[in-house]
Amino acid sequence: MSTSKILAMACALVIAGTGPSVDAQPTVYIVRHAEKVATWPGGILDAYHPLSIEGVARAESLATIFDVGSIAGIYSSRTTRTVHTALPLSQKLGLPIMEATACQDTSLILDFYGEIIRNYKSDQSVLLISHSDIIPHLMLKAGLPLDCWPEQGISGRPGQELLISGYTGIWRIDLSKSMNGECTGFTRREFWSIPSKSDAGLR
Repeated sequence: MSTSKILAMACALVIAGTGPSVDAQPTVYIVRHAEKVATWPGGILDAYHPLSIEGVARAESLATIFDVGSIAGIYSSRTTRTVHTALPLSQKLGLPIMEATACQDTSLILDFYGEIIRNYKSDQSVLLISHSDIIPHLMLKAGLPLDCWPEQGISGRPGQELLISGYTGIWRIDLSKSMNGECTGFTRREFWSIPSKSDAGLR
């Protein structure tokens, strides 16, 4: 069964009877944590591996992309690098950084999307701060087809480790369109090249 059908079924279970229709879902933005320091005693995967000077600057830049009121929820994995990436935006918007284990564990992604659908309206957006090996799965489990992978910057093939590279991407998933088996529900832009709120589709 395709990931789009799985998510469609999950959404149907979440919203059965009382929730919003499948074509009225919140928008999800995804960003990878910013750059880490080059060396760290715990190794590159250590949960406490902090941001570098460049990473701190990128985190501060992230806060300039979203206006107050444009994001209703900020979610992060429980690592120093993701929380620190989210911090400047959290302070600007006055929103807490909420832990999302799904930003670190692919087996929990569908349940997490169900939680988002339950808790947010169709005119709201949430931001996820995650990792290079998790972001592809956040998109796949939202229905991203295989032929859209290159456009979204996903390297690897089915059955292999999937990754995104670099720290400059920001992904937008329109959950009301992502389950149609096409690329139309997914947008990727470079971090520094988003010219305006309206052009980027930010709310």
